This record gives sequence, C-alpha cells and structure tokens, in this order.
Amino acid sequence: MNLKKLTYKDIYRECQYDNAFYKGENYYLKNAVRNLKNGTGTYQALVKGQSDYEAGVNYNNEYEITGFKCSCPAYEAYPGPCKHLVALLFSIRNSTKDEGNGTPAENSTVSQVKETLPETEINKTNRFIDSFEQLYVKQQETYHEREPLEVEYVMNLQSTFSERFSGSIDIELKVGPRRLYIVKDIPELLRAVEEDEAIKFSKLFTYHPSDYYFKKEDIEIFRLMSRIIEMKHGASDSLSFSYRRRVVAPQRSFTIPPSYAVEFLSLLQHRTVIVEDGFSSRNAIELTEAAPVLQFEVEEDGERSGIYRMTWTGADLAHYFGKKYGLLYMQGTFYQLKGPQLEAFDAIFFQMVLEEPAELLLDQSQLETFASVVLPRLNELGEVSLSHSIRKNIQMSPLVPMLYLDYKEGRVTAEVTFQYGDVKMSPFQPSTSEGDQLIVRDMEKEYYLLSFIEDIPFKFNGNELFLDEMEQILDFAAEDVPRLSELFHVYATPELRNIVHQPAERPAVKVETDEKLNLLEVAFEVDGIPEEELNSVIQSLLANKKYYRLSSGAYLHLENDEFKGMKQLLENLDVSAKDASSRSRHPLYRAFQLEEMSEVQLKKDRAFKKLVERLTDPEELDFPIPSHLENTLRDYQKRGFQWLMSLSYYGFGGILADDMGLGKTLQTIAYLHAAKENGTAEDPALIICPSSVVYNWQKEIERFAPNLTSAVISGPSAEREEILNSAEDCDVWITSYPLIRRDVDHYKTKTFSTMVLDEAQYVKNQGTLTAKAVRMIHSVKSFALSGTPIENSLDELHSIFSIVQPGLFKNRQVYKHMDENRIAKRVKPFVLRRMKQDVLAELPDKIESVEYTHLTGNQKAVYLGQLQMLQSEASEAIQSDTLQENRMKILAGLTRLRQICCHPGMFLDDYKGGSGKLERLMEYLEEARDSGKRIVLFSQFTQMLSIMKERLAEAGWDYFYLDGATPGKERVTLADRFNEGEKNLFLVSLKAGGTGLNLTGGDTVILFDSWWNPAVEEQAADRVYRFGQKRVVQVTKMITTGTIEEKIHKLQEKKRDLLDRVIQPGETMISSLGKEDIEDLLDLKYADSSGKQ
Repeated sequence: MNLKKLTYKDIYRECQYDNAFYKGENYYLKNAVRNLKNGTGTYQALVKGQSDYEAGVNYNNEYEITGFKCSCPAYEAYPGPCKHLVALLFSIRNSTKDEGNGTPAENSTVSQVKETLPETEINKTNRFIDSFEQLYVKQQETYHEREPLEVEYVMNLQSTFSERFSGSIDIELKVGPRRLYIVKDIPELLRAVEEDEAIKFSKLFTYHPSDYYFKKEDIEIFRLMSRIIEMKHGASDSLSFSYRRRVVAPQRSFTIPPSYAVEFLSLLQHRTVIVEDGFSSRNAIELTEAAPVLQFEVEEDGERSGIYRMTWTGADLAHYFGKKYGLLYMQGTFYQLKGPQLEAFDAIFFQMVLEEPAELLLDQSQLETFASVVLPRLNELGEVSLSHSIRKNIQMSPLVPMLYLDYKEGRVTAEVTFQYGDVKMSPFQPSTSEGDQLIVRDMEKEYYLLSFIEDIPFKFNGNELFLDEMEQILDFAAEDVPRLSELFHVYATPELRNIVHQPAERPAVKVETDEKLNLLEVAFEVDGIPEEELNSVIQSLLANKKYYRLSSGAYLHLENDEFKGMKQLLENLDVSAKDASSRSRHPLYRAFQLEEMSEVQLKKDRAFKKLVERLTDPEELDFPIPSHLENTLRDYQKRGFQWLMSLSYYGFGGILADDMGLGKTLQTIAYLHAAKENGTAEDPALIICPSSVVYNWQKEIERFAPNLTSAVISGPSAEREEILNSAEDCDVWITSYPLIRRDVDHYKTKTFSTMVLDEAQYVKNQGTLTAKAVRMIHSVKSFALSGTPIENSLDELHSIFSIVQPGLFKNRQVYKHMDENRIAKRVKPFVLRRMKQDVLAELPDKIESVEYTHLTGNQKAVYLGQLQMLQSEASEAIQSDTLQENRMKILAGLTRLRQICCHPGMFLDDYKGGSGKLERLMEYLEEARDSGKRIVLFSQFTQMLSIMKERLAEAGWDYFYLDGATPGKERVTLADRFNEGEKNLFLVSLKAGGTGLNLTGGDTVILFDSWWNPAVEEQAADRVYRFGQKRVVQVTKMITTGTIEEKIHKLQEKKRDLLDRVIQPGETMISSLGKEDIEDLLDLKYADSSGKQ
C-alpha cells in the first residue's frame, strides 16, 4: 500500500475489523490527530482518544508501508491497524493530497482550490468528501449476503429454600446457523459481537461478522447482558473490552440479577427458550402481571372431629425465587408478585411448600380467625375451595363501625362496636360465636379504624374508654369527633355536642373603602357572638389561646381553619393583641393583603373591587394615553403606563421591575407627561439616576415628551446651585445619586409631585448616605425603576420600599421575620415585572454560552504562586478568627487572581509569558468578524482594556472605546455612531458602560472577565439585548478553567434563586462573600482535610 497513492478503499482493505475502520475515520473527522510529522521513513502523530496515544506508520523509499506501531492496548491484542492508526492513515492521505502527490485528478482539483482557499478549508472539504465515500464502502458490504444465526436460551431454575437466600434464574446459550453450538464463554461472545470480531466455536463453525449476523432481538438481549456484566464488575462505558476481558472470567452460565429480571424476561418472551424446571422441558416462556390462579382447599379431616385441613394443589410445580425477585414460575409462566400479594405468597411458600406434605392443620377454635385473616389473602392468589359444611356456616356481611359518645360530670366515655349483620362485637373484648356460625371479619378495615382510636389519649379501665382532663376533652370534641364522623357512625349525646360552639356560618370580614381619606374600614362578624364579646375573642386569638369560653359556657375553638384565617388576616394588617378590636381602620394599600386572604369570607364594597382591579389587571384603559405616544407604546408598555397611573391615583408608589431593555424609561416618561397634562402634578418631578445616564434621561424626555421642560442638575457646586435656582419652573429635575448626597439640603425643603429612582439598587442599603439622603426628600408619590431590585438579600427590597411605599412593612425587625412567600404576596400589587420572552415575541432570543480557556505555562506559574500565598493568608485568618479584619486584603488577593487569569501583565511590567484567554479572544474576534458579527467587548479592568488595545492595533482593528473617563455626552454620541453601523467592535469598561447605554447595533457580546455579581454582567449584556434589537444576540462569557474564575461561575449559579422566589423568574444575585465562600474559592477545605495545597 503506497502512501503517495493512498485511497479510501486502501485503508478499508488494510483493516481486519470494520469497527476499527469506522471508529478511526470518526477520530479523523473530529480532528483527533495532532502534531503530524513526516520523519525519515516514518509518519508519526498523537491521536487523542480516551487517552493520548502515539501512532506511527513506517515506509520505504517507494513510500510503500512496511509496518505500524501504536501505544494503545488494542494494537498489541488484535491483528491489523487499530482505530488510532486508521485515523493517522486518513491524515497522511489528506496531507499527501495537499502536497500535490495524489492522482492527477486530485492534483488538478487541489491546486485550483489552493489558489483561492486557505488550508483549513481544504482540509474541511477533504473530510467532507471522505464521509460520503464511506457510504459507498458500506453499500459494498451489502453485496455479500450474510447468514442469520439462531440463538437458543437454555434456562435453569433454582427455587429458594430459605428466607435468607434467594433462588436463581440462570441462562446458557446455544448459537449456530443450523446446528447449534454451546457458548462456553458468554462474556467473550458479547465482546466479539460488540467489537465486530470473529470467535471460534468448533472446527466446523467460526462466527465472523462478515459471514453471519445476529437478529436485532438477540442483539438487544446481548446488550442487556453486557450492561449487567459491566455493573457486576464495576466497569463503566469508558473501559475498553480489552480491559474487561482481563477482569471478567469465562463463564458458560449467566445469572439474571433480581433487579434486571423483569426486563430480561420480557425480552426472552419472544425468543426460543428451553426451560429446565425439574418436571418438564418447555421451549417458550410468558411474563405477566396478572395474579396467579393457585388452587387451595379447606375441608374437615376425615379421621378427627373438629380438625380441618388446608392443602395447596400443585404446590410442587411452583418455583419461587424470594422477595428480591418477586417472581413465581409455574408451567411456563412467570408471575410478577407485588405488595401484599408478594407478602402473602412469601408466607404461604415457606409455611407449606418447603414442608412435606404441603398442608396446614387447624382446629375449631382457629377456624373463625383463619376465615377472617387468611382467606381474603388466599383469594387474591387464586381459588379457595371450602367444604359444604364450612361454607354453609360462614357469614360474609359488611362491616358497620359504630362509636357511642357521652359527656357527664367532666368525663367523656366512648364505646367502639363492629357490627356484621346482626352480630355486634367489641374490639376490646373477646368475641364469642354462637353455634357453628363463622363470622368473616374485615380485619384490614378494623385495624385501620382502630389506628384512629389509638391516636386519641383515651384511658381504658378494662370496661370502657374515657377522657377526664378538660383540655383533652375539648380537643376531642373540637378536632377528633369531626374526623371520626367520617369513619364511624357516631352517636353523641347533646351534652357532648354542646361543649364546643360551632358557628352556623363562616366568620366574615366586611370591608368599606374611604377614598377621600385613603382608608379602609374593616369589621369582623362571627355567627352567634355579639360584637361586645367579639373584641375579647379577637384578643384571645392574637394571644395564641387555643380555646375561648363564651358567656354561654360553651367553648370556641380558636385553632380551626376559620379562626386561623381571621388570625392571619389580623397579623397581615399588623394588628397587635392589645390594639385588637372587631372594628378598625387601615391604610388603603392594605386592600391587597385582604384580597389575598382566601381563608375568610370578604364582604367588599364597589370601591374596594375597583381599586384591586385597577392594579392587578391594568388591561382596562381607565387613564387616557398621551395621544402622541399612542402608536409608540407597545401593548405591554401601555399596561405599565396604566399601572403607574393607577398607583398614582390612589397615592401609592411602586417598583417597575421590567427586564432590561423593555422600556422602563419610556413608560415613566409617558406617566410624567400624563400627570402634567391632567393637572395632578403641580410640583416638579424629580428623577435620580446614575451619573452616566443623566443626559440620556434628558434626551429621552425631549424625544418622547417635548412639552415637558427639564433641567439636568450637574457640574461643579456653583453651577449646580445656579441651575437649582433657575429650575423652579421646570417640569422635571434630573440629578445623580452622588450629587443628591451633596445637595440634599437644597432638595429636602421642596415638595415633588413624583420622585423616580432609576437603577434603584443604588439605595438598596438602608444605612448608606445616599439612601438616607433620598429618604429626606418629600414627594407625593415615588417610583423605583430597577431590573434587579434584589441583588444580594431581601433587606434591599425593604430599603427600596421604605422610600417608595413607607408603611407597607411595619418595621425592619418585623420584615426580617417574615417568610419569603408572605413578603412576595405583600409586594405583589406594587411590583410590575415583565420578562423579554413574555412580552416581546418579535425580540430574538439571547443565546448564552461559556468559552473556557487555559492558562499558558508562564501564566500558570504566576497564578499558582499567588494562589499558594493567598491560601496561606486566608487559612491563617480563618483559623485565628480574624477574617473580618483581613477581608479587604483577601478580597484584593482574589482580585489579583482574577487579573492573572486575564493577563499577568496588568501588574507585572516585565511579564512576557502571554495569556491563554487573550489569545483565544483574538481568535474569537477574527471568527466573529469573518462571520459578519458586530461585537461589544466588556472588561472590568481598564488595564486589561489597554492591553487589548495594543493587540488590536497590531492586528489592524478599528474600534470604539468607552470607560469611566468618557464624558456623558460623548458616551451617547459613540453609542449612536456604533448603532448606525460605524465600526464593528466596541470596547467597554464593565462598570462604566454596564448601565444606561443602548448598543442594539451589536449582536455579539463578549464578557472577558467575571464580575462577582452576575446581575452586573447581565446588565452589560442587556445593552445589546434590549428593545429595538432585530437580530439574535450571542453572549459569550470567557472563563479560565481550573481557576478562581470557574469557581466564581459555580458560586454564581449556586446563589441565583432568591429573586426568583420573591419577585418573578429570571433575576440573579450573589451575596457578599462569607467564610464558606472564601474556603470554596481557595480550596481551603480540601487543603485542611488532605494536608496539601
């Protein structure tokens, strides 16, 4: 075989086994051949499989192959080239084509291609052609007819003989085209079939896959047997057959394990099976879930009076393999036994079958218990034949359970009676049958009913059940009697029934709305209880009393569902026990907490219903939309406008928490315009936002509400003061969070019609100067805009609501003790959140992926040195309990590790070792540019952006650049130029450009490094994936594998769910790093347990 003229068919003919050929070709097509070298008389390469193997092909001066070599185990075990050598031959063939040494036709085609295509494209096309050439080779195989093989399965059954040991179901195989040959080594046959190898049975018959084939039904069984062998010997799919052949001993017989028995037998039902059961030989089996039909007989002993005999006809034909198998075999059929049926048969088998003869003797005194306990179970397993004399004395009447209750002199007595026909019996007294009559009792139901009686703390004096403690009596009358009434026929005296007062109707809450005062009037009504006594009932309810004694002497059960609902409602309204009353007034925003209560009956007036409808279903357009925005606002934005207007109408505030890019700014501007037009906004509105977007707000107002005048309060102190003095007549004031802190004295003396907090997470920490300054500002109503109202903890939501809707939560301490579900219900009317996928059908999906990169050798050395130093420092801080004092130092060390993952040159001036991530980035950028993509590249490190700029300049890239030093007006200009199609790359500092920018001109986002908070990364990506985007957006996050970046990514995933549970799906968060987080990030737990770093 000549390497210069190597063809597809040449490689195929050289292979001894088809499997090696096809797997080798697959390796080649997947680019598994690396570092192909042509030395003197030898081609060598590294082939990447389950491991890396060195493969080589030797040739002479005429390029004829003289030998092969490979470091894999299969090469030594089997003749011919292994799959790694096949992959190498395909690579050699491809390389000789590129060198122009193929056939003339190949040379002419390739030379033409080389003039216009790069080498990578030539290789790709060659592999494509090879994959189609394989179809012809496979088709050639079908020209030679193969003969099917018959398989006979010989089954040997071994019944269990002890409750401690299972029986067994063993299989032997016979195989052949016509005459059948015993398979002496089943694992070896399975290996040969899977690997398409030959196996010799005798001098007259050798199985070879080119001559014979097994039917698909047999192949399915063989695969199951292989799976069982792998499980038995602890082998995984990754282990080669050559390894398994060494660890699996030859075996002629195959035992079907209990856990695979049903699956195995179901496959065998349709094959030739010879069953050797010790009685006869059968050539087929059946598997069924139907109950077996066993034959039992109960009759009088012919020789002894009063003695009875139970026999099982055909017991000697039963094969039972124990509970683990759960199978009974009789006369060609396997019965699947489950649950009580299995338990019953197991008892019968070991009590009767293992004894000789298979019978059971009982006397007259045992007969009634036998009829009640055993006969029902026997009927589930087959047919029971009773002698005439026994049958005529059996009474089969249904069970009627009865319970008699009385209350006298502070004592409750109870009598349980089970009645069958005219016969009554007590379960607590011995029963006596009259004459020869046999009562078949429903023992299962009797035990079930008695389990409820046993749960009650009855005392028993040998004659009756009784209760004599008042608390137990009240619990029994209020809780147990209603439950027992569903199980028994209960006969209770009036004295017992009147202990606990049962209102004829459910407690009700009457609610009236006073819109002028913005108040709700709430009144409680309970049937049979006057209003003056109801105050005391409510106070007892809130004091967690279980019962309240009414003036009539009866008790009120305060822990039933109706009163629990009343209590929950009072707690939701923040009513304390000392202030409790049957009538009370509450702020209007409490209406939604009442509406959520399904446990009590609400009697609502029309104004209450209207209030709830307006805010929970803003589809109804109560408020006119500004005419010039009618065609601009999308439907969901119109609903958001209605929601804002409804909140404002009732004097409420709220959080517009729409996903990034859905137009929170536009909806707010529409509201501000409408408020000004309808005269409800006499005072100016105040917008507080991040510094980077103050001019963006002004620009958007000029665009969508040109009738509104606005003033941006920014610049030096003197300039701001001048603007403040001249802005009195402006409709909208716009300033930033940093400046509101400095200028709060100018704002706190004024009243604003509306305060808007854009990116409200800036006030998420209640104790910061910014949050305190904002709370000092007086506004008629306030709205927060934030796609991430929770980033780290629920405290942030409380901080925002303390500004936009004060009083919604009683205080911070009460809020901290509320569970998430309760918080979610309370904030629901005041939070509007829509996700892109929910409201923008025309917006393309965002495709997110992670690109893993590796450290270079020099980069890794720097990283490990820094990691070991930081591990030592952090471990010492944790062990000495000084983590808090060293937190900033440790966080700085973690940041340094992240910088090394990007590029050590960020802080090492003389570093020349390169960066794996930067190199992959340059490749990725070239790929994206070649595909016509427009890229927005984010990094949080400006030093890294500087390094990128140098590399981009060397590669001839033209790009836009933005960081924290870019002036606000220039930011908008750069974004507009990019969106209009100028340049294909935009470098952005993550913190400077993560919010307030519209970059819908891009379609590819690259997050070069990880930020602690994934919400910041998502905000950055949403600069591109937002309203106005017309293309699919690809977001790629670059992570250096095996480093702190990968651990940060896992930590983010671990802590993403808090906002989902409280607001609506989709948000993410990451809490501030604690001790366990630092230990996980630095592998300190592993280091402590192993003693290694």
